[in-house]
This record gives sequence, C-alpha cells and structure tokens, in this order.
Amino acid sequence: MKLYLKTFEKDGTQMYLWYPGEKNRTPFKRRSMTILMDACTEANVEALMDAWDLETLAMEKQMILCFPIPPSGGWAVAPFEACRHVFDTCQMGMGKPDDKPLPRNAFGIPTTEAMLATWHPMNDTKYVVGIGGGASFALTLGACAPANVAAILTEGGKPLLPERANSPVPICLIKGDPDTVAYFRQVNGMDVTEESAGFTVTHAAHNPWQMTMLPVRKDRIDAGLLRSVCEHLFLPVRRTNTCPNGDVEPSMNMDAVGFEYFLDDFRLGDGKKHTWFTHVPATVEMPESGWPLVMFYHGGSDNPAEAAEMSKLHELGDREGFITVYPWGSDRCGWNSAMDPSQADDADYCNRLIDYMIEHYPVDRERVYVTGFSNGAAMAQTVALLHPEKIAAIFHIDSNWPGKYGGYMAVTEADITPFRLGFERKRKYDYLMPVWYTYGSREISFPVYRESTQQNQYDLWKKYNHIPVIPTPERGEDNPTGCGVEGETSEIIRPTDRHREHWYHVQRFYTADEAHLNLYNFVTMHDKGHDIAEKDAELGWQYVRQFRRKADGSLEICQM
Repeated sequence: MKLYLKTFEKDGTQMYLWYPGEKNRTPFKRRSMTILMDACTEANVEALMDAWDLETLAMEKQMILCFPIPPSGGWAVAPFEACRHVFDTCQMGMGKPDDKPLPRNAFGIPTTEAMLATWHPMNDTKYVVGIGGGASFALTLGACAPANVAAILTEGGKPLLPERANSPVPICLIKGDPDTVAYFRQVNGMDVTEESAGFTVTHAAHNPWQMTMLPVRKDRIDAGLLRSVCEHLFLPVRRTNTCPNGDVEPSMNMDAVGFEYFLDDFRLGDGKKHTWFTHVPATVEMPESGWPLVMFYHGGSDNPAEAAEMSKLHELGDREGFITVYPWGSDRCGWNSAMDPSQADDADYCNRLIDYMIEHYPVDRERVYVTGFSNGAAMAQTVALLHPEKIAAIFHIDSNWPGKYGGYMAVTEADITPFRLGFERKRKYDYLMPVWYTYGSREISFPVYRESTQQNQYDLWKKYNHIPVIPTPERGEDNPTGCGVEGETSEIIRPTDRHREHWYHVQRFYTADEAHLNLYNFVTMHDKGHDIAEKDAELGWQYVRQFRRKADGSLEICQM
C-alpha cells in the first residue's frame, strides 16, 4: 500500500492519495472515490483501507482514492463553504501527489509532457463516501451542490437540507434519518420502488439512474456493502456537465460493449505503435454496400474508453447500423490538430487508420464520417480538410479552435495550416463538406462575438462551403440568440425524455447558389458546459447520414 500525503501550499489543505498501480496513463477509464472521515490520519486511513478491503476494490475497479483532511472543527461543525473549499481543492488536485504547478504552453493549456505525468480521473465519475461528520457534509453537498458528485454513500449524518428541492443525485443511505431519506427520494423520483441486491431502491421512471438506495439488513459500511454499492450504484452512473448542477447519466459497461481492442499496434505501416477501439454493429444487418464508418476523436488528455463513455456512438451504431472507431492520439494525450511539425503526425495516423478500416472491414467508402470532442473536434476538422475525397460529412462537438483559447484572435485560412491546405485542395476540385457543429451555452466562447474561436471556425467553414459570411456582432452589439450570426432558418429541438429540460437551438446556413444546400449548422445546446450531452452525437448523426462522398469527389444527398 502506497499512500501519498499531499499538501497544497496556497492554503495548507491536505489529503491522502492512493493510486491503482504504477501506470498513470492507459486507454481505459479511471474513476475516483473520496472518503470523508473525521479523524483522517495515516494510521486511520490504513486501518479503514484494511477494514473495507479498499486496495483490492480500487485496484479491480481502477479507482483513485482520496482522503481529505477535514477543515478546522471537522466536517460536521465547520461552515459548509469551508468544507466545500477543502473538498473542491482535493477534487481538482488528485491528479498528482505533489503540488508543483503544471507547465503551460503559449495558449495557457498544460503541456503534453505535463499532462502525461498526471493521473486522469474523469469528472463525471467522482464518487463520495461519508462516515461520521463526513456523512453530514456529503449529504449537504449532495443536496446543495451536487454538480461534481456522481453518487454518494453515507453512514448516518445530518445534512443541511435546502428549503427547495435541488437536483437529483444517486445515493445510498445507511441509517439515514426520515427527513434525509424523504428529501433524496423526492429529488431522485419515486415512480418505481423495487427490491434489488439487498437494497430497497426508488427511482424516477424517466431516468432509472436517479436512484435512492436503502440497505434492507445492514446498518454500517463494511467491505461487502461497499463492494455491492460500487457494483449497483457507483459504477452504473455518471454525472455530466450538461446543465448547471450536472445530469445523471448511465455509465458504460466495458465488459459488455463488444469492442475490438488494438493496443500499441504496429499494423498501420508507419513504423509507430497506435491504439484504437473498434465496434461493429451486432444488431443490424449489413447492407450490400457495407456499413458507414464513424471516426470519433477524443478530447485533450482523454482516451478511447472515455471518448466511448461520453459519446456512446457505438450504442447508436448498434441501433442505426454503422462501425465506430475510437482512436487514441499518438502522444497518448491529445491530437496534433494544428499539424505542428515538432509533434507527432496525427493527420497521417488518422488517414492510415481510415484506409485500414476500409480495407479490412465491410465499410461503405462513400459514407465515412468524422467527429470528436474538444481537441478531438479540431482533429476531426483537420481530417475533413485534408481528405475531403474520403469524408462525407463532419459532426464535431465543443471545439475552441482555431484561435486563442479563452481569448480573441482574428485568423484567416492562411493562418491555420489545415484550413490553408484545405483551401488549396479546393482550387483543384471544389469539395463541399457538410457540417453539424454542437456547442454549449456555458462554454468559454458563448455568447459568440467577433474574433472568438467560434466566429473564426464558422466563418471559415461557411467560406469553404460557399455560404455568405456575415460579420459577427462585436461585444455590446445586438446578439439575440447568443450564437453570433443567426441562421437563414432556425429550429428549437427538445429530443430527450430522460432530460426534459434539454433543448437545442439549430441555426441552419445555406449555399448561395441555385442548389441552396444546408451545409453548415451551428447548434447550441443550452446550459451545457464542456461535455457531451445525451443527444449531441445522435442529432449530428441524423444530419450527416444523408450525405455520400462519390468517387469523383462530389457530394450526393440521399433521402433517409
């Protein structure tokens, strides 16, 4: 057992950390479990880990363990904001055992080397266990500020409950008082009550992952109960940054998805090892022309399993009938979307992987689509610009590229290598590239103003597709939709029963010619932060699936 005591120099906050093994970066997902206890000493942490068999459980489930030392007065006595400061500091800092600042590049983003040196617990799968005073704070956190909590397990505790119901939070209550049980059943929904695995479970009919669990027999946390809670509550749920307090979503069972794994594989012929996951539909009959192919590129510092969990494109592929591929960037961290010659040639890697899939799988070569999230959304654009003869359409998500991250910078296609090369290709053949782009209204460049990354991006794609480029409003000018330039037509979509408050504002832009084709769509998912919402990828797919890239480079539109 290796425990690290981490001290934050800024304010003296401390926590004990335990990591699952020696390898901090893999293509699979890491979760975290934060245990709130009153007397958090090294001896007490070690005793609790032995009593709950935490090392075995955390190693098996690949969980980082975090034991924050409570603020002065303890979890039950210290003011909520003081407790929350300690908790939030520890959540943000659990990626490495020291407090040294990460080196950053000119855009303010941690360098690749710095990110590769850290662990990567995903924000959507952070679980909390509270005992004693720690239970009181955990319950108050779940009731008042659940945004960064996927699920909670508590033994006892008396929370400060808000006067009005807040947001759902999956929870298991041991020795919970009646008011606490009633509150969490209210916010999680009480449409269904059932007995399962030794628990009484109530949940909402429209979202069964919004659950409140009460053990039938046990009245304390032990190794067996904790393992059962992990299996039936923690691992099945995640909390996405798709509304201000986060949405409860299902997790992916890696043992059941049927991926084909290519790990450190040399078969692409460039002499370098690459990693990617492939999923072939299991429930839809293959058409004569083969299946469409969707390439999804992960976000910065993410990996293939995290990309699959976020997008769930392979599940959509099972229903709709397409092959999904989740590649891992060459440097095991991000994508060289800007084609920096000093970094790995990800453009060549992505091209080789598409060719490999076409050669070795029943792929309809006229229906190859690219998508991705954040840094991966930039990579998807790069692939489409460099190889428009292969790509039928693109439906990327939350790209703060091109331009300055979090700031303002005017750019043209000449300033951005992939766009420059893409426009050079258009001089030889006038390719058109259908685009469905989704962005969250709580993102860094929303509302969209002139010289933001969003304005740079949509102006370049509009120019590429012969769509009129209208000046984006400057700050202080009228901007009624927040998306900068309104579309020629617009539509509001409410596509999900699970999250009935989710809605999308679609701005549609058309070519300035007789064909009048809808080839660019700026889609705002309202209240979404930097994450992928339940319907982001599906809405994009429903748009791009109508397009085919013919052998001569032309675009064909099919009635679906």
